[in-house]
Amino acid sequence: MALERTCYDKTLNFTLNTVLRQNRTMKFLISTFLLLCSFSSYSSESIESALIEENNFQQLAQEMKEKNLGLVLMLHAEHCPYCSLMENEILSPMVKSGEYDNRILIRKLQIDEARDVIDFSGKTVEPSDISGRYNAFLTPTLVFLDHQGNEIIKQMVGINTVEMFGAYLDVEIDKLTRKLEADQSKNNKTALVD
Repeated sequence: MALERTCYDKTLNFTLNTVLRQNRTMKFLISTFLLLCSFSSYSSESIESALIEENNFQQLAQEMKEKNLGLVLMLHAEHCPYCSLMENEILSPMVKSGEYDNRILIRKLQIDEARDVIDFSGKTVEPSDISGRYNAFLTPTLVFLDHQGNEIIKQMVGINTVEMFGAYLDVEIDKLTRKLEADQSKNNKTALVD
């Protein structure tokens, strides 16, 4: 009887330890699963963008002229993962940083959307008309404009490496601001002569 009791105790003890270990393992697995689920719900599309979808370029042009700012306009499409990448990883952080506020405005325009927008001259057009004006049919495309809607420097089409793209974009923004400053100086000299 004592032998049976010892075997029973060992079996019961083994069973309880196994259940407890499994219970701890189960708790760990559930905790890990919940943690991973919370991270997976944080996708790049859930990031709140600081980029404004522009509807009125004539009104925007007034602000650009008053402040002598250029415009970096991202032409994008609805189901374009590269557009989302450019917006979330490059442009939105640039806007949020505030470092470019005195140099440029950054906006976006969805070119495959059927809606009306006001262009730089005040006409009501579709977004595809604006992208057509700049011969920009691939997304994402960045166009660099003055307050009249003129393309000042060569556009950037697509995005390759996120790590390097920001540096390339900074170079183009520098070109844009130098060109706008040169034009402003030229206009000021012309105004003094008249």
